[in-house]
Amino acid sequence: MFAAFQAGAWRALAGRFQPDVVIGASAGALNAWTIASHVDPDLLCNFWLTLDQQVDAAPRLRWPRFVGDGVLDTAGLEALLRRVTAKYTPELPLGVTVCEGFRFQNRVYWDAEITVEHLLASCAVPGVLPAKRLEGGLSFDGGLRAACPVWVAEELGATEIVAIDAWTHLPWWWGVGRRKRADGPNVRRIQPPARLGPLRQSAVWNRGNMERWIAAGEAAAR
Repeated sequence: MFAAFQAGAWRALAGRFQPDVVIGASAGALNAWTIASHVDPDLLCNFWLTLDQQVDAAPRLRWPRFVGDGVLDTAGLEALLRRVTAKYTPELPLGVTVCEGFRFQNRVYWDAEITVEHLLASCAVPGVLPAKRLEGGLSFDGGLRAACPVWVAEELGATEIVAIDAWTHLPWWWGVGRRKRADGPNVRRIQPPARLGPLRQSAVWNRGNMERWIAAGEAAAR
């Protein structure tokens, strides 16, 4: 749900900045798909504001069915994403990151490679949402190793990078064993001035939170 912050930020940026390529990780991959498809920013914000009306069935708890499965049944979310991807087609180059295998190795998929399964894999928090089998291996949340995939743009040789990073809420233990490289002079990072809320709020839709986070994204981007 914290990805609503990104939608608000994009609404402030869209009239001033047009990217050559869009890259997303985790829920940011869903936003990246719509941005690359030139969806009106107001429609993207409304997507998050009305998410409860669009999902056919709220996620339910279940016993994991296989190693790498999650405790939530995401059939309603999967159906929604199939409708979104059928309705909108990316017109800009699009990259979506996942973490492969149980060593969580970074990988990026591009353009025609990307399906609903790739978007769902990029959101698959281990133990919570089900991993997806891509090219023979289990793939998990693309934000596990790099919550904001600036590294992909850097590998492309991008000379100007705008990073909309909503993940400033991560607990202290998230960074243990991970090296955080300082942003280069070509990176402009837009992020909340303070934590959006407790981590549990990222998993529960609430219209009041959506409105606040979209407004916070607009303010930060301006």
